Amino acid sequence: MPVDRYPLALGLEIAAVATAIGAVLGVGFAWLLENRQFPGKRTLGTLATASIALPAPLLCYYLLAVLGRFWPLTRIGLAAAGVISTLPLLLRAARTSFASLNPAYAKAARSLGASEWRIFACIELPLAFRPILNGALLAFLRVLAELAAALWILEAHV
Repeated sequence: MPVDRYPLALGLEIAAVATAIGAVLGVGFAWLLENRQFPGKRTLGTLATASIALPAPLLCYYLLAVLGRFWPLTRIGLAAAGVISTLPLLLRAARTSFASLNPAYAKAARSLGASEWRIFACIELPLAFRPILNGALLAFLRVLAELAAALWILEAHV
């Protein structure tokens, strides 16, 4: 009896895409929350952290089942649900990592004339890379598990 590997391949593809998009958005957003002052920063940070408490399998099921009636279940829709699931985890990992960095490194680079982009790319991101990578792995596995659960539930209702 042949084994259908399509669900596993689909899950790995969606989890990889969602994690990559979530990592870019999460790291950028975390850097802004840690390094810039703007109105509503505290509220936005609280909402971003509190969204970890959302039951992600139910959120993904809602997105797949309810919104799937209006928006067909495509790879883009599945990836969007995955990004919603990964973003809080990646944001939290990156924000914690950036907060733990010694600000003396960035100050020294600024005194030497480095731009904010160069400080981020050459100093802060390499120092924060490992915790962010750990968060990305956790987010990848979470999306993979949630997608499997959501597809299983949908298959049971079809």
